[in-house]
Amino acid sequence: MNIYEAISKLGKRIRLTETQWNHIKGKHVEIDNQRAKMILTLEEPDFIYHDPAEENYHYYRNFKETPVTEKHLLLIVKHLNDEGFIITAFFVPKIRTKGKVLQL
Repeated sequence: MNIYEAISKLGKRIRLTETQWNHIKGKHVEIDNQRAKMILTLEEPDFIYHDPAEENYHYYRNFKETPVTEKHLLLIVKHLNDEGFIITAFFVPKIRTKGKVLQL
């Protein structure tokens, strides 16, 4: 079952499944109640990096207010043709710049 679907900045229909949401909340308790920020990060990221080694995409957006002070929200997303799904999500203090920048 899908928790939500959103169209990413790259034009992909990205879904968050109930299974992945439970996994994310279990590992990163600070993400609970942050779904609106997750959707905003998909739709209006500050940066998107493609990591060819892992074949996934890293969507970043900075938020001044989070449960863990000012941080970047990182969504790691797998793209499959015109669709995709969120693998994980968590807050990070800085952007890792490995991979190819796709969106600024």
